[in-house]
Amino acid sequence: MGNTYTPPEQEILFLLNQVINWQELFELPGYRHADSELGAAIISEACRFSAEVLSPLNQAGDAEGCHLTNGNVQVPDEFRKAYGLFTEGGWPGLDLPLRFGGQALPITLTTAVSEMMNGACVAFSMMPCMLRAAAALLAEHADNELKERIVPAIVAGGYGATIVITEPQAGSDVGAIKTYAIKQNDGSYKLTGTKIFITCGDQNYTEQIIHLVLARVKGADPGTRGLSLFLVPKRSFDKPEDINHVSVSRLEKKMGLKASPTCVLNFDQALGYRIGKEGKGLNCLFSMMNLMRLEVATQSVGIASAASQSAASYARERKQGGQTEASIMQHADVRRMLATMQAYTEAMRALVLETSFNLDKSRHAEKEQERAECRALAEFLLPVCKAWCSDRAFEMTNLGIQVMGGHGYIADEGMEQYVRDCRVLSIYEGTNGIQALDLVMRKLLLKQGTGYTLFVKRIEVDLAKHANHPKLERLAKPLADGLNRLKSCTDLLVNIKVDSLRDAEAAATPYLQLVGQLAGAWMLFRIAAAAENGASQLEKYTHAQFYMEYLLPESQVYEQRIRSGAKAIDKCF
Repeated sequence: MGNTYTPPEQEILFLLNQVINWQELFELPGYRHADSELGAAIISEACRFSAEVLSPLNQAGDAEGCHLTNGNVQVPDEFRKAYGLFTEGGWPGLDLPLRFGGQALPITLTTAVSEMMNGACVAFSMMPCMLRAAAALLAEHADNELKERIVPAIVAGGYGATIVITEPQAGSDVGAIKTYAIKQNDGSYKLTGTKIFITCGDQNYTEQIIHLVLARVKGADPGTRGLSLFLVPKRSFDKPEDINHVSVSRLEKKMGLKASPTCVLNFDQALGYRIGKEGKGLNCLFSMMNLMRLEVATQSVGIASAASQSAASYARERKQGGQTEASIMQHADVRRMLATMQAYTEAMRALVLETSFNLDKSRHAEKEQERAECRALAEFLLPVCKAWCSDRAFEMTNLGIQVMGGHGYIADEGMEQYVRDCRVLSIYEGTNGIQALDLVMRKLLLKQGTGYTLFVKRIEVDLAKHANHPKLERLAKPLADGLNRLKSCTDLLVNIKVDSLRDAEAAATPYLQLVGQLAGAWMLFRIAAAAENGASQLEKYTHAQFYMEYLLPESQVYEQRIRSGAKAIDKCF
């Protein structure tokens, strides 16, 4: 009963060493204190921790859930024990600065570790996600006193943290936020308002919780320009026995992630401290937005990998078909679904690691031009990673149920939990429609497509590198055709007239999907080339071939939708 997750350690190491070439990172000034051997050892230990500590929690935590008792949230006891082991192992601070107790290791390494932990139990991994985001934000924007007091405690796992934005009337439209702050004579603030959908808004992992709250100073401008960011502790810093005026009025009953508490928080003149300049709250949040997008993409890869493993294991063992009793793996349609799951999972994993690699180089490459180019490429790919990967993860988990039939639909085997747990990934940290608008309206049109140009150039370089390779030719042609399709659609959008921007908005989602589909093909082409002389050569090649011949042609559908503009949509309403 249930399934057992096996972290894909060797797959990840193959990508890092043979495809991404992460050895380059340890030659950069910011990472010379480590090397790829240390990175591999950390991945091996994360593999063990994920399999032995986290994976057994997944279904049990889903069944038990969280509970609100006398205004306090209780997480499953086994989750608390696992969190203790997690913090003792130093996992919260892998890529955070040394001065705060972190290890200052590459984002790429953290991404690899995070995939395995999310594949084992994504509900548990929501808490570490909040810690990492809050610590990074405070390290960049808080004043020195707050940094030194709080960031080391978050990195050590002694403080919990939340990102507090959404309100009942203000979801994606953050300019409609009503929570307000009144400045006090000592420079602190009192905050009042209600926030919803707050991940780990309360929990009993830690005694102290640091809420990072987006609110409006009383009398500030309306809209987003009037928003500031505040740090609101659950307990007084000076008297930890005193609870600040923050209360939990409801624990949300959710479709999935039941062992991760999502709270409604009420602030009733709660004491807070401003982070950054007044009216610059969104600017502060933007500094952690890239990490959060990357984390959602990584969660998507983790769940897709777990679902793919589970479905393949079931298909190999399930006997069906009359007197011969062959496994259902022999059926063409089952193989179609499993091949789709495997190919997409491999492509997603490689794309997320490639994006992480570019984020690392954007921080520590020695030349400013290289840092700028890596930053532009990563920022172009991040909305694609978040949206394309989360959409594919939901598709993969649904295919998993289809492979397993009735056994996939019931709770015993665990596949239906993957469907429920990953459904929110396309919603939070900016819905996928918003990611698509960001890609087209900002990254492509407003920023003159710098990241897009670099993306195209990278694919062209890889195609040219293997132009005379007879075996890769069969993969190169569909990749080149897909690239030409993207260029044609991009030309259409960048030349769009100002009075026709509605067509660009309507094209945003299919355009993002087109970029994602092509990016996946690019990754699998690189994987097949890297595996040419390896033991897994045939498997890597066949997955890439399946993707090129069976999945990449979907890009033709996205092209048609891009070209149709807004007319077909607007006629419906």
